[in-house]
Amino acid sequence: MPEPIYVPILKGKEGEYAALEALATEIKDQILPLIEIPSIPWDFASECPAKSLDDHISGIPDKLKRACGTTPFYLDLPWFDGDETLANGMTALEAILTKGRELGLEAIPVIYRASSEAYLSAAKAHSSETGSGICVRLLVEDFDEDVPIEKEVDRLLTAASPEGDDVDLIVDLEDLGVNTGTKALVARSIFTMIPREVSWRRMTLAAASFPEDLSDVSAATIVKLPRHEWDLWKTLQKRPGALPRPDLIFGDYAMAHPVAKTNIDPRTMRMSANIRYTAVDDWLVIKGRNVRKYGFDQYFELCRLLVSRPEYSGRNFSWGDSYIAACAEATLGPGNATTWRKVGVNHHITLVTTGLASLRASV
Repeated sequence: MPEPIYVPILKGKEGEYAALEALATEIKDQILPLIEIPSIPWDFASECPAKSLDDHISGIPDKLKRACGTTPFYLDLPWFDGDETLANGMTALEAILTKGRELGLEAIPVIYRASSEAYLSAAKAHSSETGSGICVRLLVEDFDEDVPIEKEVDRLLTAASPEGDDVDLIVDLEDLGVNTGTKALVARSIFTMIPREVSWRRMTLAAASFPEDLSDVSAATIVKLPRHEWDLWKTLQKRPGALPRPDLIFGDYAMAHPVAKTNIDPRTMRMSANIRYTAVDDWLVIKGRNVRKYGFDQYFELCRLLVSRPEYSGRNFSWGDSYIAACAEATLGPGNATTWRKVGVNHHITLVTTGLASLRASV
């Protein structure tokens, strides 16, 4: 596999898995996705977890196999209790990695400062057996003045890396908000504090700016939302000498907020039909009305609106764009919420990868 130029951070849900599976080979070869396994859903009617940890974990390795095949990916379980075990005594990470090895998955476990000893041990055992290496994911809070970041990184590597090499680093700025100028200063400041600057196998700077939800977007409207993380990346590229290394990798959260909403009762949720479409510098949001009242057939008209706009990349650009064109013609669709997450993420990854390749070629 050639060295990746893009790390899309994705929730491990059906739409995202399907989006990865449908990527063109030349795009998939340039990315190293990070897949965050969601926590166990909540049963609001019974007021308890909807399934056991065993049941929640059981199908995940097969989904990862379908989405990634034998290409490398980062495996992250940020919302799990690292010490909780399945009936067989394995932790969730250990169970996924063990089954993944049987399936030939190329998983690279992601660790944090807050990772438990059991979690770190599972990551180390997997890396020792497969040579996958590990990935350290640092958040902005990890660079606070009261955090001895070099000692913390050394602690993580001692606990989770068998040889101390083949370790990737992700510096995750998470939600940027609106002040990208300030974030550029924050990023450059963080760059000066990165431990082991030249010895990381790969280094990624990730950030996000898509809103938590679309409640501020009125129904039956088309709006543009700025891609602040892309603006930040382009700003940083103007001063390459200030970057920690020339092969720094770009990461984002596609068209999602870093923190998934998990406290929404599906019985009371009011979802509106919407298309989240990534353009060169913005997201185009085409929002319809409540699907419970107006149905998913709204997507036929939403697609007709999209294909008539200059932001549309054309039906041959990606699988997602092909589906949009067919839905505009009413030969496919209208799909459901999972379909449209697949469409949006597939287009987004294709557009960002293409843009990054062009940006690198112009330097």
